[in-house]
Amino acid sequence: MIKKIFYYATVAVLLTATVFYSKNNNKPKNIILLIGDGMGLSQVSISAISMQNDQFKKFLSVGLVNTCSADKLITDSAAGATAYATGYRTKNGMISIDENGKVLETITEIANKKKIATGIIATSSITNATPAAFISHNGTRKEEYGIADQIVKCGVDVLLGAGTDFFLPKDKGGKRDDKKNLIDSMKSVGYEYISNPSLLKEKLPSKKFFGLFGSLALPHAKERDYSLGFLTDKAIEHLSKNKNGFFLMVEGSQMDWAADQNDKDYLFGELRDFNSAVEAALKFAEKDNNTLVIVLADHDTGSLGISGKNKESGELDVVWATKFHTANLVGIFSYGPGSEMFRGIQDNYIIGRKLINFINPSASWK
Repeated sequence: MIKKIFYYATVAVLLTATVFYSKNNNKPKNIILLIGDGMGLSQVSISAISMQNDQFKKFLSVGLVNTCSADKLITDSAAGATAYATGYRTKNGMISIDENGKVLETITEIANKKKIATGIIATSSITNATPAAFISHNGTRKEEYGIADQIVKCGVDVLLGAGTDFFLPKDKGGKRDDKKNLIDSMKSVGYEYISNPSLLKEKLPSKKFFGLFGSLALPHAKERDYSLGFLTDKAIEHLSKNKNGFFLMVEGSQMDWAADQNDKDYLFGELRDFNSAVEAALKFAEKDNNTLVIVLADHDTGSLGISGKNKESGELDVVWATKFHTANLVGIFSYGPGSEMFRGIQDNYIIGRKLINFINPSASWK
């Protein structure tokens, strides 16, 4: 009798787990995932308290994420992004490869198989850890030339960011020693190349396109005449033409770098810029009614505190605990169909699994 009870209890648990991951009647057609690199809860607090363009207060579904990697309490961006991109934790420094060296299928690869449109945008090089985790596989995030080689074959419909250093040979203004011109390679597999963001204002390409607007990163937000929101809006305009839906990942990469430097002005500028991308995503989702918007971070950086308000400038004053990543939980903000699944406290890889199950409900997890 006891064995029977144990058997049925085990079956019930397994069925519950299957439903938890794969059965969702409130399935979105489109998913927009916005990652603020290093954007801890303090950065979100700064936005909500002081920024006119704050978008975080629009979200009714809010939760927390544990960002630990497979081998460290404190994750890096490679392992953090891999958890979201694949549904599995890995060791720090690894790009969509598990801790045993096995290649992990990414959400963009799964979407491509389902003929769902895909897009990646970053304010860093598109070979940098977070975007790379969605469009490549490598044992180390440092192999950005090899990551660039893989991106040529990734099949993503829209790629926007920086990275000419890794795509061009030295005689063309890049830093490749092998004389490969990967911009030409991208063109040869069907991409239209956008050399300047202003070209997107004139005419949106009808076929898949990519743009590299810097060697290692985009200029700081305050130094640009275009916003991350503008790039996000143009990507959505293109991707939303696909009748099967789309997946878009947008990273505000440089908040992490600003926190690494404990540079408040740099951070505030990048946070405002990231807000513009969240606004573009929410505007589309509100009109579309079939789009899930997720905003979160890969980890916290700096562990800053809000210490007061500058009487002259009116800006918040902050203090920093560190110049490094921390294990602090980060926020997750969700809007649209399926948003209720992201409330509470969850591990980062669980977020990845839930997103993948929207695209492939039959995906199984070990």
